Order: sequence, then C-alpha cells, then structure tokens
Amino acid sequence: MDNSPVTSFPETPLAQAMIQRCIQLARRAQGRTTPNPLVGCVIVRNGEIVGEGFHPGAGQPHAEVFALSEAGENAQGATVYVNLEPCNHYGRTPPCTEALIKAGVAKVVVGMVDPDPRVSGKGIERLRAAGIEVVVGVEESACRQLNEGFIHRIIY
Repeated sequence: MDNSPVTSFPETPLAQAMIQRCIQLARRAQGRTTPNPLVGCVIVRNGEIVGEGFHPGAGQPHAEVFALSEAGENAQGATVYVNLEPCNHYGRTPPCTEALIKAGVAKVVVGMVDPDPRVSGKGIERLRAAGIEVVVGVEESACRQLNEGFIHRIIY
C-alpha cells in the first residue's frame, strides 16, 4: 500500500497558470541557486495575486518567504502556489512550512514533491497537520524539467 502524502489534483486553468508563473519567477535565478533548486511562489487571495517571490540563491531566503513578505496580511486565508514542496527543515534558513503556517494560509498547491530526503513529503505532512489543505502534482512535468539538474544531484 502506498502511504505517500501525494494526492492527485484536477488541474484547473488557474492552478496551471499560477504554477507556470512560479516556474517563470524561478527562472529569474537560473544559474545562481546551486546546490538549491529553482523555486518560485505566487500567493492568490480572492482571485488576485497578492504576493510573488523566487529563491535568488543559496543561503538567501526561499521563494515562499519573499512572497509572504510581499503579501503581508493578505496571505491569511490565501492560496499559495509553489513549484516545489516547501521545506520543513532548518538549514541556512528556517523552514518555509512554519512561515506558511504562521501566515495563516488556507491552501498550498505544490507542483512536485521535493526529492531531497530532508524534505520529501515532510513539508506536505507538516502543512496538513496544521490544517492547511495541500494539493500536489499541478504541472508536475514542467516542474521536474525546471529542476532536472537538482533532481539528478539529489538522486545520484
């Protein structure tokens, strides 16, 4: 039996467009994030984008932190779109899951599960445990293609 935290999600045009926007944002840091992945984040409340961000480089705040900062109080009750599962561990930066929980977001739409064993489903589990709806797999092939170098380094 598969106990993975992944749930299928019917890809709505809005979700697809927002994950594509995440990918577009993430590409702004192309060549500057190694060993980290390329990540973009968009926060939507009442049908309007209230925050965006991308991870500019290793040791810098993650995409979710920039997007939450831009959204401010508008993040409460909002939907967060991110091309890669939010981290749930302390590294050079604190866990993005905790920032999302603290901001009071209602839903997180994830393009793909992070293959890094430090994350790999744990971010999704943490968000769900906090009562946040999480859906996974929107535009997954495009998200995987964006970070194929990162995925290769993690798996091999």
